[in-house]
Amino acid sequence: MEMEYVNMYISSVNNSKVKQWSKLIRQKKMRDEMNSYIVEGYHLVEEALQAGLVEQLIVSEDEHHQFDFETVYTVSDAVMKKISDMVSPQGVLAVCRQNNSVPSSSNRLLLLDGIQDPGNLGTIIRTADAFKFDGIVMSEDTVDLYNPKVIRSTQGSLFRVPVLKANLFDYINKLKARNILVYGTCLNGRPLSELNTSSEHNVAILLGNEGNGVRDDYLQLTDENLFIEMSGESESLNVAVAAAIFMYHFKI
Repeated sequence: MEMEYVNMYISSVNNSKVKQWSKLIRQKKMRDEMNSYIVEGYHLVEEALQAGLVEQLIVSEDEHHQFDFETVYTVSDAVMKKISDMVSPQGVLAVCRQNNSVPSSSNRLLLLDGIQDPGNLGTIIRTADAFKFDGIVMSEDTVDLYNPKVIRSTQGSLFRVPVLKANLFDYINKLKARNILVYGTCLNGRPLSELNTSSEHNVAILLGNEGNGVRDDYLQLTDENLFIEMSGESESLNVAVAAAIFMYHFKI
């Protein structure tokens, strides 16, 4: 059966589709209602297409794209500026389907408790991709995964690292039932440098909110709590930097 192609042109910023896209890129409520989100720029759109998550392509009338996709909306410059989240629109966007899941067989995970900065979350996802972690489980009060700043910060790793928003208390207990070692992070834990991780491939690392760290209720569930020794005068590390150090320590 041949693919049916739909190519529509939209010039008015008052078009109902344009209003929907504008809300989709700016409002979490709309993203949740539609179970969709928008990515912007050639690199991210190509990654989304490879992942099979694209529902619609939106392309500026000035762009001569080579995308082979069945539903393409060509839009005027005014429309592109209306829906873009960037100061200088890149001329191509995609509406994508959300994918909130982590395989139940995942053995190398990050657990995130209340991360609030979009850049931090995006960087953590990108680093998890670099160190071959199976997925990320976020607490329900973590920043929206599909915030445009999060998406840009992942540089496409969002499409390779499964991410789930869940009740961390329940999830940690499920991991322990599967004999996955859960390491918390806090200032009064064991120095990370003392830990021999050469044979530990089944691990979950729990990282906390930028200001408050990991909640005590979660730290009481872990197998052990760790901290990163520092020789300078800074009291703490940025959570994305700390996550990278822990993931490097547990690399395979």
